[in-house]
Amino acid sequence: HVVFVLVVMNPAFAYVYDEVLAHPRYERLVAEIETEAGQAGIEGRVLRVGMFRDAKESLKDLQKHGVKNVIFVGTDQVLLSHIYLLPSLEMTIGFLPIMTDSYLARALRLPIGAKAIQTIAGRLVECLDLGKVGDRLFLTELVITNTDAGVEVNGEYRLSPRERGGISIRNLCASPGQTGCVADPQDGLLEVVIQSSVTSSSFLPWKKQEMSETRLYLKEGAVVSKQPLDAYVDGHKITNTRFTFAIVPKALRLITGREGVLPKR
Repeated sequence: HVVFVLVVMNPAFAYVYDEVLAHPRYERLVAEIETEAGQAGIEGRVLRVGMFRDAKESLKDLQKHGVKNVIFVGTDQVLLSHIYLLPSLEMTIGFLPIMTDSYLARALRLPIGAKAIQTIAGRLVECLDLGKVGDRLFLTELVITNTDAGVEVNGEYRLSPRERGGISIRNLCASPGQTGCVADPQDGLLEVVIQSSVTSSSFLPWKKQEMSETRLYLKEGAVVSKQPLDAYVDGHKITNTRFTFAIVPKALRLITGREGVLPKR
């Protein structure tokens, strides 16, 4: 069962609480969030992830009852683990991060904790692309490490790391200045990065190891391997020998911070 907490509320809003918020250490934070939401006029019914019997049906039930905005509250994973459901719902999605190191908070320009309520109330809504690998939708990226797999482009040729390296298929990223990632979730393309270390002939053991990098921008493609390999999609592990990927343009209506999403190329 999904448990609803009924209070005086705005029928257009609902909140999905991360399981971690049931811990006593978050009692004060939850109280602050609910107080701010009440003052902003956007207090709504509350669903707790740990009580979900069927997440899809629970969210559809909200839609039937007139909810137009669903706000996920907690760690990044509380939103990322439900991304695959959200494009089928005609609702606007929000995220209220509780962790100071939240990747999504940086990428979406969101304040942490109760301060994010004002951003949600402001409802700066942007339509973001999603990536798709197989049948699974993702918001951030698909990552494969320590691999000699290749990226198939247009079914015509394949690019592989010179040595075993990493492959990232990116849709949304945070801190572009630090990571070098410039994936724009509104350009209809995925940023594909293939990296491998370059073997140095230098006899100086402290010499910094150089990296070889190839960067592409694709609407679709595939990662192909002779042996089964692990990939992480929005942090979720999947295993296969072939990962077909594609962009799904304008798939998600998401509330962002006042400065919009990062980054812009």
